[in-house]
Amino acid sequence: MEILTVDRTDDALLASLHAVVERSDAASRIEPDRRTVREFVRDMRFSFPGEHDEAAVALVDGRPAGMVRIWFPDRDNLDKSWCMLKVDPDHRARGVGSALVRWMEDSARAQDRKVLLAEVFVPVGQREDHPAGRFALDRGYTVSSIDIVRRLTLPVDEDVLAGHETRSRAAMGDAYEISVHVDGVPEELRQGVCDASNRLILDAPTGDVEFEPESMTPQDYETRLGFLRDIGVTKLTAVAVHRATGTVAAYTDLCLPPGDPDVVDQWGTLVLPEHRGHRLGMAVKVANLRALAAHDPRRAHVRTMNDEQNPWMVQINKDLGFQVVEEALALKKDL
Repeated sequence: MEILTVDRTDDALLASLHAVVERSDAASRIEPDRRTVREFVRDMRFSFPGEHDEAAVALVDGRPAGMVRIWFPDRDNLDKSWCMLKVDPDHRARGVGSALVRWMEDSARAQDRKVLLAEVFVPVGQREDHPAGRFALDRGYTVSSIDIVRRLTLPVDEDVLAGHETRSRAAMGDAYEISVHVDGVPEELRQGVCDASNRLILDAPTGDVEFEPESMTPQDYETRLGFLRDIGVTKLTAVAVHRATGTVAAYTDLCLPPGDPDVVDQWGTLVLPEHRGHRLGMAVKVANLRALAAHDPRRAHVRTMNDEQNPWMVQINKDLGFQVVEEALALKKDL
């Protein structure tokens, strides 16, 4: 077995790695992500502003058997790195994963990172004994928090949406304006959306891992939008703007991946602390679901993840009809 740095100019290698990732997820997830080869290749060649990444492949008899990718923030949270490990199911329990973990940890130490973060998906009720979780725990990783993966079947019942919409309007009064935007908010809202997004990592529960606010700028935001357009992802963003100040008080994102025409991915949702108590979280989610139904009524369900210690967002999702699918163990290792 060889562990080599991924040559991102090698189209054939990247296509082979896509197949490894697809097979790994199909064997490991109840609801795996599905991406086209084009999406995967473009993603492997993209670096979001403010971070860089490294990737390695495990070759067995000259063929990819697994891969790892590790991301390094460059402007904030400089003590941390995030990682993703995928091993072809035909090569598990043969040392491939362990070798890639060693490479990954050496890479993090070489860049003076003190904390390595990852996540492992497990079926409900198997937090303690699932093989993927045991693999991590046996190598010194600990569970810092647990996210619950939920699915909302589409279309959402109109009576459910209308009821939540009515209650949200009553709680908001005339103080807020709700709007929905396709493939990015207009220029005048971008700084506000960036400000809200940058504090998401602070406000969402993260167990015993402490974070600094992130540092996305409007220019970074445009770069990310360009990347999403390039791979064919449509993004719907609903915002609540405080009329008196022009502040983006709440936002939520839905993303429609081209590789899975049935799925919609719920990305970030945040209500600024000073604007909570007006049902803004529900208001922006309902607005986005209505926009989704109009934009692409063929989609079958929405996926989301929330920390189990986030009762406010969990309750919103339950009220909308989301059902539990699987769990994600948020893992950390002090290096």
